[in-house]
Amino acid sequence: MRRLLDADVLIGALDSSDAHHARARSLLTEWRQRQDAVRVSVVNLSEVLIAPSADPARLATAREAIAALGVEVHLPNEAIGVEAARLRQRHPISLADAYCLATARHTGSSLTSFDHEVVKAAKDAGLDTA
Repeated sequence: MRRLLDADVLIGALDSSDAHHARARSLLTEWRQRQDAVRVSVVNLSEVLIAPSADPARLATAREAIAALGVEVHLPNEAIGVEAARLRQRHPISLADAYCLATARHTGSSLTSFDHEVVKAAKDAGLDTA
């Protein structure tokens, strides 16, 4: 199965003090065991790296951890950019979240997010969520 992660899932996986840490780690472990393809849009990766970017060593560690988790980084194309604009216009979500939804649609991936508004927008847009 193909999985597309919202930033909050990776943030939860990387930060042991995050409220979603245990759930995020459990999901990533389960998906790895099933050999699911796990991706994040480069737009959402930027969100994940905001806090670690304050320190070069912490940023390097975060990037290494994401790679070690087997998460692939997806680069958006023009079609995803156009779809993200449409989704942002239709739903009360951020542009970064709209990129997440648009990437899920264009890659045929199931979207995973801990953000109820993002999940609602995804369902309203006819996307698979997990």
